[in-house]
Amino acid sequence: MALLVVISILSVAVALAYERHWEEFWQVVPWVALALSVLALVALVLRTSRATIRIARIVAVIVLVTALLGIWRHFDHNYVTAVMDQDYSDRWDDMPVVERVWTVANGSVGHVPVPAAGALVPVGVTLWMTTLGLGEQFRRKPEARRQTP
Repeated sequence: MALLVVISILSVAVALAYERHWEEFWQVVPWVALALSVLALVALVLRTSRATIRIARIVAVIVLVTALLGIWRHFDHNYVTAVMDQDYSDRWDDMPVVERVWTVANGSVGHVPVPAAGALVPVGVTLWMTTLGLGEQFRRKPEARRQTP
């Protein structure tokens, strides 16, 4: 499972690098999420403990939240800049909200791909899945009940 995390991290990193996704603050956030994922995975592989399992799970949740935030930011950017699009500038203000949302969501307007930030989801999910079953060895076993005669 750790190999899937590595593949997910590398594929997202390549996609981000290809897009030069580091020019402003919010574009660095997915890089931070990837770096945290690498650190959590390395800690988990080198020393599996309750603490590293917990850290990896927290990082996985952070990565998933980062993905959702990225999807929202991409959507919002396209929605706000849609009024400047040559195909929609004349009619954008007259379009119903549902039609505007659909136009942004399906990629008809804007240059920032809305689903692209979802590429972080497999990183978070595979990191979480890597921790499944690892905690079994650290669980406290219930004490055997004493039988009284």
